[in-house]
Amino acid sequence: MSNTQLAIHISRTSVHVAEVLRSNQEIIQEHHFELLESSPTAYNIKLKSIFESLTTLKEEYLEYTVAWSTSKQTLVPLSVFNESSAKSIHQLMFGESADEKTIDFNRLMELNMVSIFEIPDWVKSFFIIKFPQVVIKHEQAITLRALFQMGTFKRKITVSFNDEYVNILIIQKNELIFCNVFEYQTAEDVLYHLLFVLEQQGITHEEGDLNFYFTDDKTQLAAKQTIDLIDKINPFKNIKTSTIDSILKLQTLCV
Repeated sequence: MSNTQLAIHISRTSVHVAEVLRSNQEIIQEHHFELLESSPTAYNIKLKSIFESLTTLKEEYLEYTVAWSTSKQTLVPLSVFNESSAKSIHQLMFGESADEKTIDFNRLMELNMVSIFEIPDWVKSFFIIKFPQVVIKHEQAITLRALFQMGTFKRKITVSFNDEYVNILIIQKNELIFCNVFEYQTAEDVLYHLLFVLEQQGITHEEGDLNFYFTDDKTQLAAKQTIDLIDKINPFKNIKTSTIDSILKLQTLCV
């Protein structure tokens, strides 16, 4: 067994699989697939077919992680979570009465926060059977945990792209200042949301590093198009684009 990790990012519409070297976060190999299934059984069959086709993967990895991507996720203070339940908080936020078995949560003790989200049974059932030692978390929880293992004193603005939404995060002085999800279709949508957040936070003219993360070629293109728009319009003078990288690398920092 080498010092590598199998990192998986999955939503209802796609799955991304990467073998990542834990020592330096280098991606050794990566694979991307669409998911267009309409039932739990169909998802299981499709995932089984996908992983059977990945003959270049090793038989065993040091760590296995799955990042589940859904916009139906919320962060609440640990104190609020302790006085309620994941299901009731999810219903309050999204106005839906969900099956309690499909509601899960991740504690972020470094932030005294809890991430609450919906996750269908087929995700857990497939990956727990396939990789019994797997760690399954919401993708935003993984991103936050990874970012807080980096330098968090200077202002960092992070935009991470998923299939249908972006996370916009602001971290400064070792605190999470802002965190929310925005749906998008074009780079113009992403820039609009980013400018709105910066204006609302009153930091449009302040200094900061702007970081972008993507899952695959499609979301990488969206990130690059957003950067091109920023360079063209130049809406802020002191916030500089720092990095653009695969979000799958961050999974090595969450276990």
